[in-house]
Amino acid sequence: MNVNMTRLGGYIALALPLIFIVGLSIVIGQNPWFSFTENALSDMGSLKNPARWWFNGFLMVYALITLVPAIAAFRNGLSYLMPVAAIFLFLVGVFPEEKALHAPSAILFYLLALTDIAIIGIKLRRSGVKFGYMWSILAVLTFLAMLYLTRVFKGLAIPELVGAATILTWFVYIGLLLLKGFKL
Repeated sequence: MNVNMTRLGGYIALALPLIFIVGLSIVIGQNPWFSFTENALSDMGSLKNPARWWFNGFLMVYALITLVPAIAAFRNGLSYLMPVAAIFLFLVGVFPEEKALHAPSAILFYLLALTDIAIIGIKLRRSGVKFGYMWSILAVLTFLAMLYLTRVFKGLAIPELVGAATILTWFVYIGLLLLKGFKL
């Protein structure tokens, strides 16, 4: 069972960027008013938006899909926090931006995911993976870039997408490791 879960997790991890791009494109197509520089992604899930279910539904389904490779990575020593981060991503869809638990859920998603990448990057390097620290450095730089970009743009979509890009790239890397049977 674990081998099948590992392979399934690997394949899903490789597909996550495509699923994200297609899903987000569909959601944006239902929200033609959305601006990457003026809005947060969660504005599309606002209680004020009649098309909010496109965003919130996509985010919840996407988070559930993400749980599969996150759990597979956890089982193989390639994650500590990513399954919990995926749960917080799910909660971002459950609680629209007007609800008190929305912002903490979104912040915890990014913090936990990037922290996990940093920790596992160190663990990879210490186990002999030559460029393991690169992931740790990238996770920290991504977090700092996200903070900086919140001051550059009125909306949060671009900082959110910078964080998502690093997390999705990480999942592709983890997917390749899972398919190779790599364990820490």
